[in-house]
Amino acid sequence: MMKNKSRFWIVMLALAAAAAFSLTGGGDRLTPAPETETQTETQPVTQAPTETETETETETETETETETETETEPALTQNTTAEEELSAETELSGSRTMYAADNVNVRSEPSTEADVISSYDQGEEVTVIAETPNWYQVQLDGYTGYAYKENLSETAVEPKTPEEQQQLLEEQGYATGSDTSQVDLEYDVQTYAESFSLRLSSDANVRSEPSLESGSILTSLSSGTTVTAVGETDRWYKIEYDGTTGFVNKNMVE
Repeated sequence: MMKNKSRFWIVMLALAAAAAFSLTGGGDRLTPAPETETQTETQPVTQAPTETETETETETETETETETETETEPALTQNTTAEEELSAETELSGSRTMYAADNVNVRSEPSTEADVISSYDQGEEVTVIAETPNWYQVQLDGYTGYAYKENLSETAVEPKTPEEQQQLLEEQGYATGSDTSQVDLEYDVQTYAESFSLRLSSDANVRSEPSLESGSILTSLSSGTTVTAVGETDRWYKIEYDGTTGFVNKNMVE
């Protein structure tokens, strides 16, 4: 009986030891493994911009800024409009005396398309009061106009000789000995390429010159008369009627 009890306790002790071993040594296999190094390395790594990218951006910004800062408005040329010329007009501190380098037209605006309102003969003194890039504003009797800069000289110019005047008339197509050729040159009458008809709106005098002061009356025409226009100045038509050539004020024409 005693032996049986002894065996019983030996078995119980063996079972207890086995249980204890299971709780200690065997537990190591059940403990979860720690996170691996691979999981930590999967986080994205930010790379610094390369030297090439930085240089390209800097060069582009620098070039753009430099080009913008150095751009300038184009200079006015001979082909600029009257508005562009007038926008750049500057008055002189005082009037300046210059000289017509040739026979010079005076126009209402600084443009070759503007009306001719007067003229200077070669050598005449010209009073300049202002300037644009390509034109001088000149002072005439009671009004102003514009003369092209290249046609004026700062030094005195000799007038044309009678022979030069005659040659100019012939070059302009005027017949030698014509009664109005000298008048046309003096008043810078513009001759039309083709004549056309005009109708008088009131009674009008036909004068020998386009001037109330110096033009003598050649004949008088009634309102409604049709005449042929062959040329003009700023205020007068050069007309032909019934064999007479003269000038009629534009205010008298419809």
